[in-house]
Amino acid sequence: MKFALWGGFVLLAALWTGGAALLAQVVQWSAQGLASGAAGNIGNAAATMAMPVWLAPWFDPAAWAALQQSISAAFEGLAALMPGIGGLVSWLSPLVWVFWGLGLALLLALTLAGHWLIQRFGKPPHSNPQVA
Repeated sequence: MKFALWGGFVLLAALWTGGAALLAQVVQWSAQGLASGAAGNIGNAAATMAMPVWLAPWFDPAAWAALQQSISAAFEGLAALMPGIGGLVSWLSPLVWVFWGLGLALLLALTLAGHWLIQRFGKPPHSNPQVA
């Protein structure tokens, strides 16, 4: 039983670590994109995007043009803020690792508590050789 408990701990710890590493990498990648100002190009791309063919029967072309203009204007307005947002997002990567450490400590504490409970209450009942 202890083997299964510790095996589960190792599996969950590996998944938790992999997820944290992936999230930290995505946060770092997005921070670099925001800091470089490359995210401001999204508005230009939205303004030139053609309406998908499958959407044409249900969506008015004039409404599509208005939506494109709105998205483009919103991204142009946010373009000045993008480098500052990128600086703030860069703080998220260390924060991911802080939460990873707290989560791993909690997982370890739960596993140790389970180990103790198995050791304390998981013993088979003692047989009394005097009782026949």
